[in-house]
Amino acid sequence: MKQIGFQSVFDTPATKEANLNGQYQTPDGRIWEYLKATEAITQYMVVSSPANTDVDTISSSTNGSSQIVYLTEASAGWTVGDYQDHWLLVDDGTGEGQLGKIKDNTADTLELYVDYAFGTAMAVADSDIVIRHEPDAEKIAITTLVTPPKGVAQVTFAASDYGYFLKRGIGGVLAGEVITINVSATPGDDTEGTVEIGDTAKGLFDEAYVGRCLVANTTADKAFLCEVNIL
Repeated sequence: MKQIGFQSVFDTPATKEANLNGQYQTPDGRIWEYLKATEAITQYMVVSSPANTDVDTISSSTNGSSQIVYLTEASAGWTVGDYQDHWLLVDDGTGEGQLGKIKDNTADTLELYVDYAFGTAMAVADSDIVIRHEPDAEKIAITTLVTPPKGVAQVTFAASDYGYFLKRGIGGVLAGEVITINVSATPGDDTEGTVEIGDTAKGLFDEAYVGRCLVANTTADKAFLCEVNIL
C-alpha cells in the first residue's frame, strides 16, 4: 500500500493529485481513501457515495483501433471530467450486462479505458446505462442505517475538492447525540454526515458500522474520538 505523509491528509486541492479510490497509509498505520467531494463537507462528517446515475438512449463508437470505447448521449450536458474513474453497467437493451470503467468524459461522451472496451455496440433506441459514483463523496444520508459509509472527513472540504477520507484508524467523528465510551457508531442520525449510537445484536445487513467510541463527546452534534473501521 502506498505511503503518504501526515500533511497530505489535510490537503484539499481543487485538482486531482492521487488515484481516485486509491487507498493510502500514513506512517501511523491509518488507512485513507482518496475521493472527490461533490458538496461542502464539514470536518469529522461521515461520507458515502452519491446515488447512481441512470442514462438512457446511449449510442457508441470506436477508436482508431476499432475498439468500442466511446458512449454518447446527445445533449447530455455533463461537466467535463466529472465521470473520471467511475464504473458503469449496461442495464437494459442492446449490450445489456456489459460493464466498463470511464477514463474521461466530455459534455456528451464517455470514454472507456481500452481494457474495458465493449464487445457489443450500443443501440440508441434501447441501450441504457447506470453510472456508479464510487470515487465521489457526499454527506451520508439521514435516518438510513444501512447506507454504506466510504470514510470520515478529518478536514473540511469545499464542493469539488479532492482529498483523503479516513477508513481505518483513530480520528474524529461527528455525532448527533452524546456517544459513550466503547459503544459502536452507525449512520442514521437526523442530520446528514453525523452518526448515532449503534444497536446491539445487529449485523452488517441491519446497520452499517463506522467505528467504536474511544473518548466520548459531552454534547450532541460534537465530535468524539473514534476507532474508525469502515470496510
